[in-house]
Amino acid sequence: MIINSKQNPKFKLINKLKQKKYREKSSSFLIESRKLVGEAISSKADIDFIILKEGCDFESSLPSLYFEESLFNKFSNLTSPDGVAALVRKKPPKAISSPRVLLLDKINDPGNMGTIIRSAEAFGFFDIILSPDTVDIYNTKSLRASMGSVFRENILAMTYEEIRELKATYTILASDMAGLDVNKYNIGKDNLILAIGNEANGLSDEVRSMTDTFIKIPMRGEIESLNAAIAASIMMNRLGL
Repeated sequence: MIINSKQNPKFKLINKLKQKKYREKSSSFLIESRKLVGEAISSKADIDFIILKEGCDFESSLPSLYFEESLFNKFSNLTSPDGVAALVRKKPPKAISSPRVLLLDKINDPGNMGTIIRSAEAFGFFDIILSPDTVDIYNTKSLRASMGSVFRENILAMTYEEIRELKATYTILASDMAGLDVNKYNIGKDNLILAIGNEANGLSDEVRSMTDTFIKIPMRGEIESLNAAIAASIMMNRLGL
């Protein structure tokens, strides 16, 4: 059966997932492209069903829905969709347990968010904390930039009060241009939380007040700062296990 009506309940559900409030309400989100759907399947993400454009083949044992091309294109966020998508349930977060934790403090660019999540997996930061007012990780740009890492990382939103409670077992480092050269920081055996601030405004006052040590990346030339995703990646590479 091929769905060809905008009144179809499944179409209405999928189309609403473009909006953050419906992603939160349903605890689900839409992913697109063969590669990302394949990553979700291999990562054992909780997939409700595969969504396919009429005439498109995708090998999977999961239930599939076929949509007329014009309808598929209406809910697609891609300029040139390849005809493969999926509806995925959000993964319930687990308690923080890793020795290396990343704290993203009001990051607001979805592309940066996805890239940072991908780098976090690469460098062994398997727990990621999102402060209040941080961009939605289920934004389509974030999902694409994460290249599947979003399915494997433990990502949880926390209040500043909850983050502060982690100081009982973690040392908090924060990226700041006035900080200590990250290459000179003595990592030791401490459990570490690395905080990366907002692209335009840097760290919030709340995170600054709980930081144990500020660190920076030494740079040459006349460069004042690095893109947040690049800076986070370099620091995680230096501090990771």
